[in-house]
Amino acid sequence: MVKGDSGNHYSLLAGDAQTPDSLQVLYDGPRPVGYEIMHKGGAIVLGIGGDNSPWAAGTFYEGVMTAGYASSETDAAVMANIVAAGYAPVGASDSTGRGRMVERAEKI
Repeated sequence: MVKGDSGNHYSLLAGDAQTPDSLQVLYDGPRPVGYEIMHKGGAIVLGIGGDNSPWAAGTFYEGVMTAGYASSETDAAVMANIVAAGYAPVGASDSTGRGRMVERAEKI
């Protein structure tokens, strides 16, 4: 998850889609140089790696854009919904060597 406020502050969070309560803050602080003032205009594009290339690692399943800076409780609730969806790796990897994911996989 990435979230930011209208000032020069943002947070990056990550967790294991199969593990409850695994969400952790990877970064919380000022934006990198050159991104201090965000001028967002135009389109909303999700799941492409941020540079409009086809080289993003992993698979993008769901996304949402909201106004404001979500609370930690909201982040935890979103993560709980992701875990509850049952995303799990498929046995084989794709041609890139990355594992594939499926929704509502049978848990063995």
